[in-house]
Amino acid sequence: MHYENLPFKYCGSVAVLCELWTPEPEKIPEGGSPLVIFYHGGGWMFGDKNGWGVARHWRDMLMEKGVAFASAGYRHQAYGGHMPTPAADAADAVRFFRRNAAEYGINPDKIMLSGHSAGGHLSLLVSLTGDKFRDNWSDKETECRTLGAVSLAGPASMQFAAYEKPKFNKGVLDCVRALVGEKWEDTETVAEAEPIRYVERGEAEQVHVLCVQPEEDQIVPPGMAEDICRIAAEKGYDFRRLPLEGTGHCWEILKTTEVSPAAKASDGVIFDFVMEIFGLEM
Repeated sequence: MHYENLPFKYCGSVAVLCELWTPEPEKIPEGGSPLVIFYHGGGWMFGDKNGWGVARHWRDMLMEKGVAFASAGYRHQAYGGHMPTPAADAADAVRFFRRNAAEYGINPDKIMLSGHSAGGHLSLLVSLTGDKFRDNWSDKETECRTLGAVSLAGPASMQFAAYEKPKFNKGVLDCVRALVGEKWEDTETVAEAEPIRYVERGEAEQVHVLCVQPEEDQIVPPGMAEDICRIAAEKGYDFRRLPLEGTGHCWEILKTTEVSPAAKASDGVIFDFVMEIFGLEM
């Protein structure tokens, strides 16, 4: 089944939409389909639920094994959405599918998150913080709980200028401002939006994380994935890192961009990781 414009949250008269694909009935495992929820990129400034193209190959592979796939929008700067709004919307997508699991044939206890760039950041943040982020429009009864995340070039920190590679671009600062809003210089406010801080403090949920990070990323420092995975290992969390050699930030999103062999190979690694965490046979 394909649900193209599915409202998962109402903010007054504004509907936040997602798109859902469910596998063929004979492929659905006992207990319902595990679900991957994907969040688009766009620097927390633009984009919508249609920005899931980077996941198209491994999405198809997973659906053949009975896994459902949803792409969820969220309110970003274009909608006046600064933290905690994007994170609350991302968490509410989880709450929606957990609350309505029976209607869509979903297993509410087998949900993972993914996303590219800004969406990768949200997948990390929400999976690591569980039920933390809500707003006035959020479901107050249903818990946001996941098994983990696959972050595709998602920033684990807002400290872009602290890394030598890539050279700091002031345009990135605009993205941070888009996420955090007027309090972008407030250390505590920024830290609330940084997945790495929850890991450092040992406050993160015990979930499973795969950080897929292009080594030639022109926007997100590859060192961020290295750092959060290193700290996670020290703290006893299950974090894994997949570096993509010869690959830039938007490796499969721009059709004019040649896809590197490493990026092509990553589809199989992501598939294997998700299948493992969901407990499905390959």
